[in-house]
Amino acid sequence: MAQTKKITIKKAPVAAKAVWYESREKEPAMFPVAGIGCIRNFQNGRLEYEVSADDVERFEQNHFVVNGRIVRMR
Repeated sequence: MAQTKKITIKKAPVAAKAVWYESREKEPAMFPVAGIGCIRNFQNGRLEYEVSADDVERFEQNHFVVNGRIVRMR
Protein backbone atom coordinates (compact mmCIF):
# COMPACT_ATOMS: atom_id res chain seq x y z
CA MET A 1 0.00 0.00 0.00
CA ALA A 2 1.38 3.40 -1.00
CA GLN A 3 1.75 6.07 1.63
CA THR A 4 0.37 9.50 0.91
CA LYS A 5 2.16 12.60 2.03
CA LYS A 6 0.03 15.16 3.86
CA ILE A 7 0.45 18.70 2.60
CA THR A 8 -0.28 21.60 4.90
CA ILE A 9 -1.24 24.92 3.35
CA LYS A 10 -0.76 27.98 5.53
CA LYS A 11 -3.03 30.95 5.02
CA ALA A 12 -1.56 34.40 4.67
CA PRO A 13 -1.99 36.58 7.74
CA VAL A 14 -5.15 38.65 7.66
CA ALA A 15 -4.42 42.27 6.87
CA ALA A 16 -5.48 44.77 9.50
CA LYS A 17 -8.75 46.45 8.60
CA ALA A 18 -8.93 50.16 8.14
CA VAL A 19 -11.04 52.57 10.18
CA TRP A 20 -12.24 55.73 8.44
CA TYR A 21 -12.50 59.16 10.03
CA GLU A 22 -13.79 62.43 8.60
CA SER A 23 -13.84 66.10 9.49
CA ARG A 24 -17.04 67.14 11.23
CA GLU A 25 -17.38 70.26 9.06
CA LYS A 26 -16.22 71.31 5.60
CA GLU A 27 -12.53 72.22 5.72
CA PRO A 28 -10.94 74.95 3.57
CA ALA A 29 -7.48 73.36 3.72
CA MET A 30 -6.17 69.80 3.92
CA PHE A 31 -4.05 68.87 6.95
CA PRO A 32 -2.52 65.65 8.32
CA VAL A 33 -3.67 64.23 11.65
CA ALA A 34 -1.15 62.23 13.69
CA GLY A 35 1.07 62.04 10.61
CA ILE A 36 -1.67 60.49 8.46
CA GLY A 37 -2.58 62.32 5.27
CA CYS A 38 -6.13 62.84 4.15
CA ILE A 39 -8.22 62.80 1.02
CA ARG A 40 -10.93 65.32 0.19
CA ASN A 41 -14.47 64.18 -0.41
CA PHE A 42 -15.59 66.67 -3.05
CA GLN A 43 -19.25 65.70 -2.65
CA ASN A 44 -19.46 67.10 0.87
CA GLY A 45 -16.22 69.11 1.27
CA ARG A 46 -14.99 67.06 4.23
CA LEU A 47 -11.59 65.49 4.77
CA GLU A 48 -11.32 61.71 5.18
CA TYR A 49 -8.59 59.73 6.92
CA GLU A 50 -7.90 56.01 6.52
CA VAL A 51 -6.32 54.66 9.72
CA SER A 52 -5.12 51.09 10.10
CA ALA A 53 -6.86 49.19 12.90
CA ASP A 54 -3.65 48.81 14.89
CA ASP A 55 -3.06 52.61 14.86
CA VAL A 56 -6.53 53.74 15.99
CA GLU A 57 -5.59 54.25 19.64
CA ARG A 58 -2.72 56.60 18.78
CA PHE A 59 -4.80 58.45 16.17
CA GLU A 60 -7.65 59.05 18.63
CA GLN A 61 -5.26 60.73 21.07
CA ASN A 62 -4.61 63.55 18.59
CA HIS A 63 -6.06 66.91 19.65
CA PHE A 64 -8.20 67.22 16.48
CA VAL A 65 -9.96 63.96 17.37
CA VAL A 66 -10.17 64.69 21.09
CA ASN A 67 -11.75 68.11 20.38
CA GLY A 68 -14.24 66.62 17.91
CA ARG A 69 -12.94 68.29 14.75
CA ILE A 70 -12.24 64.81 13.31
CA VAL A 71 -14.80 62.04 14.01
CA ARG A 72 -15.16 58.36 13.19
CA MET A 73 -17.29 57.70 10.12
CA ARG A 74 -20.49 55.72 10.59
